[in-house]
Amino acid sequence: MMNVPEHLTTREQQNVSKHLPTMEQQSVLDQFMTTMNPQNVQENLETTEQEDDSDPETLESQAGPWKIKKKLQIFDLNKRLLVLKRQAERFVLPVLEASDDEIEKGYEVDIWDVDTKTTHSLIFQKRSKSYVFTGNWNEDFCKRRDLKLYDTVGLYWDPSNKCFDFSVLEVRKDRV
Repeated sequence: MMNVPEHLTTREQQNVSKHLPTMEQQSVLDQFMTTMNPQNVQENLETTEQEDDSDPETLESQAGPWKIKKKLQIFDLNKRLLVLKRQAERFVLPVLEASDDEIEKGYEVDIWDVDTKTTHSLIFQKRSKSYVFTGNWNEDFCKRRDLKLYDTVGLYWDPSNKCFDFSVLEVRKDRV
């Protein structure tokens, strides 16, 4: 026969387990909470960069002319487009005629939207261990182009026009 305290503990455990999220739900919740917590924004930038273990050579060959190919995340749809450090060092910094100090403060670059045939200016900036395109990113690209989570965009330097070319390469499958 079970004594009373053991019985209560067992029943409490059963009731609690009914209300716990599944592992998948908890994972989504954890990701959301981490992303939305302002204290973790910088950590998210660094973590995202570290978690992307894609081979830059593979990305380059799959992208055609698009040297930077990015599947948009929540933080990309806010105020800036995060560029992986190794991509920035390989495909952005070498083409800009800017000093490290200018990059730290923010360096204005022109972006040609090849899909809509419009030119925009963004600020390219180093933030801690990451690089971002910021400025009017949200207005000129996210809102104007109706970009959504997991859409894929591409960038590459056009030496003849001395600007970056931008395109929406793929929209999220459930939007089509």
